[in-house]
Amino acid sequence: MELVRLPSPPHILSKLLDVCHDPDSSASDLAALISIDTALAGKLIMAVNSPAFALDETVDDVEQAVRLIGPELVKTMAITSSIQQLFAGLINTQKEFVCNIWLDSLYCAVFARDLAIALDYERPEDAYLAGLFHDFGQIVFDARFHEQYVKINNSATEQETIAKENSKFGVSHTELGAGILERWQSLSPGIADAVRFHHEDDEQLKGCDIICQIVAEASHLAWHWSHEGKADPHWQSTLVDKEDLGNIYLHVRDRVTLTANKLGISVPRARSLTQNHLSRDIEKETLRLARKIRDASLVRVINPEERHSSVPDSPRDLLFKVAREMHLFFSISDLALLFHDPQNPDYLTMYQVNLAEPASRFSIDNNNSQVIKSFVDKRSLWIEPEIPDYKKSPISDRQVIRRLNHDIALSFPVMHQNEVLGTVVIGCHKTQKNNLDKLADIISSYLENLAETWLTVKQSINLETQAQGSREENNQKDIDKLIHEISNPLSVIGNYIDILKGNARAGGIESGKEIEILHEELQRIRNIVLNFKEGDKVETQGVYLNAELKSCIPLYVKSTCDDKEVQIIWNLDGTDAEIQITQDAFRQIILNLVKNAVEAQTDDAAIIVSSQNFANLGGRSYAQFSISDKGKGIDPETLKSLFSPLASAKKGAGRGLGLSVVAELLRRFDGQIKYMKNEVGGAMFEVLIPLSDKQQSDNF
Repeated sequence: MELVRLPSPPHILSKLLDVCHDPDSSASDLAALISIDTALAGKLIMAVNSPAFALDETVDDVEQAVRLIGPELVKTMAITSSIQQLFAGLINTQKEFVCNIWLDSLYCAVFARDLAIALDYERPEDAYLAGLFHDFGQIVFDARFHEQYVKINNSATEQETIAKENSKFGVSHTELGAGILERWQSLSPGIADAVRFHHEDDEQLKGCDIICQIVAEASHLAWHWSHEGKADPHWQSTLVDKEDLGNIYLHVRDRVTLTANKLGISVPRARSLTQNHLSRDIEKETLRLARKIRDASLVRVINPEERHSSVPDSPRDLLFKVAREMHLFFSISDLALLFHDPQNPDYLTMYQVNLAEPASRFSIDNNNSQVIKSFVDKRSLWIEPEIPDYKKSPISDRQVIRRLNHDIALSFPVMHQNEVLGTVVIGCHKTQKNNLDKLADIISSYLENLAETWLTVKQSINLETQAQGSREENNQKDIDKLIHEISNPLSVIGNYIDILKGNARAGGIESGKEIEILHEELQRIRNIVLNFKEGDKVETQGVYLNAELKSCIPLYVKSTCDDKEVQIIWNLDGTDAEIQITQDAFRQIILNLVKNAVEAQTDDAAIIVSSQNFANLGGRSYAQFSISDKGKGIDPETLKSLFSPLASAKKGAGRGLGLSVVAELLRRFDGQIKYMKNEVGGAMFEVLIPLSDKQQSDNF
């Protein structure tokens, strides 16, 4: 929690606000600014690797962290940090320290990366991060104990500073900074080591990990450049020769000057940026930052307007959202959500980030519990079971604190207007109580915004659900009416077919196979209409592959070829196969494939029909058949989305619809279809349909 109060130079926060409210800014723009500031980079890396984000792998790259968390959430973090820092009211010596150590850290980071590159070190970005964090311990000391630390930091030498730190705090800034970094498991252990040992002398550094030597030299260079704008003329590098070092000096000066220009910091011509130059702009930048925050058009504060899709669907999703944003905005990591379940109105259910299921349920009929009082009375309350009275505290309060692994906790109601969703309980150490008290108002505002969004969206979803139900009911009425209207002409056509059959018999004429198939096709249309009404409820039936191919294909060819002469070439398996599909669906598949094959050809048209009664694929038995033509095949562009509704080698409205229907029908019956070119370059569609259960068992 102490990290939330680590300040940043107003120059960076001011520029960050510009980027946050520039619609054309990118994640890279955000990352570029955050990566030059120790406090912001530390907060972001710590947050993205916390359990709240539950990532599968650790992250040590600022730009990757921005992309994983999401630019909008990172922007809100930046705005929150700016507001908190502005209202913290830093005194002049604090502002000066923040700017001075920022410049020193920037120089150290750039020098470390350039030295690493010159030495062919395999991870120069690790060297950059180690340089950026090399004095992280000093930033923490000053943020927590500024009045005491400002005297220590003005010591004549670094060794004197370290001796005074050990005397006053029991730990040096190098050890403190390294200890914090070691808790961030995403960072290489070498980074923490480099921070810990960057003030050791050359003799001690001999033979150690090269990153420690790199950061030690970078730290020495950074101090001189940030104070004097140039190198120490009496110093010599033990890592690189004079020529390489000279090139590094030029590059670092240009890089830091370019960074300063982007932040609006003036740098004297042909000079390097120093702490003296930077201190002249502190008050001006602080005022500029204040004006930007006061500008109503910039104040989104904590909870930006959300889309429905980003609103959590369940209490556990809500917990993860709160945990992520609390960690990112306030560096708070230990919390629980006690949610009021409408189905169990007499209880609060406790959710924790590290547990997949709710941890406990507590009855709201418990006036002694501070957690329950916070919910019932709709106010924030501290939970402080003092040791002498520990046994007298309600077990529910003791359970919550033990689950959070802390001494005390602060319970916030999650509410909007007069409606309470639950409570968020934040665990902390006794020494952090004052800090959490200072954040209480802004946390309450954040939770109120969150509750408002949740309730508004849930209400909107309920209204949409009701409207959707009404639309579906009206649609069903329209479908019933349409089916009724379609059924009338189908009945008339059916009657005429029956009359034709009767006339044929009366005249002593054989009715013919064609009339029988027409009668079956009419019934198939009726079935399709009824199936459309019933949805996807399909019962498969035994269909014999070769028999259906022989009876249907000649009629379909005759009905689709117009004046074109089309030859049918048969290559069927000697035995028939029973397949698991409905007759209606199978005939619709055949009709579409035959229609495509006929339309794809001009002169000398022919379709080749082949079948195989048994094929094994993935341990399952299928019947296989193919229909191919002597056309030109399908072009590569159309092949990319061949079975989509708009994909086809043909022109005209509804193109490709037939193949998409075929693919969908086969999917429903666990069948498959694939396209290939045949021997003459035409299109061939090969279809697999599962054998019936009976034939599956016969084959085995």
